[in-house]
Amino acid sequence: MVKSTQILPPIDSVHTIVFDFDGVFTDNRVYLNQAGIESVCCDRRDGLAIDFLRKYQQLGKLQAEIFILSTETNPVVEARASKLKLPCKIGVKGKLNFLEIYFAEKFAGQSVQASDAFAGLVYLGNDLNDLAVMAKAGFSVAPQDAHEKVKQQASLVLPHNGGDAFVRNFVEHFLRIDELTVGEINEFIFNS
Repeated sequence: MVKSTQILPPIDSVHTIVFDFDGVFTDNRVYLNQAGIESVCCDRRDGLAIDFLRKYQQLGKLQAEIFILSTETNPVVEARASKLKLPCKIGVKGKLNFLEIYFAEKFAGQSVQASDAFAGLVYLGNDLNDLAVMAKAGFSVAPQDAHEKVKQQASLVLPHNGGDAFVRNFVEHFLRIDELTVGEINEFIFNS
């Protein structure tokens, strides 16, 4: 079931889209082999969704920065981010503090207050370490299997679990793909 306490933000009001990694791009499980090497399961449908966002950027329809922000330090996060061609900040223990500093630098010299900076943020997260950012973000999105407190805080809870096309589902909602005709979708996907 989709829970929405807010209408999706207009695309042109968003300056930053931030994705947590574990539980958003993955099912939050880690696989460990006998050599101690970790791996995770990601959904290829989410990769196409990131391509959609990138295409909107190229067309000038989306001016937002997009990146992954993870507490995890495992190289698998960077490997997946690299495959998706997404910037990635890993090992971030205090995500809210990180974003406060990030926005202060991003909007330095502009008359943008901290609260206004967070108003243009869309944040996707699933666990308690995402809660503070989700409470401050202009719009926050959680998967169906997120922690209950996170789902209560989220502006939108989608019916997909993390790692099960959750990112794809969000992107299609955000870009309003369902409003496009088959011809528009074909042109959007296959023409540059």
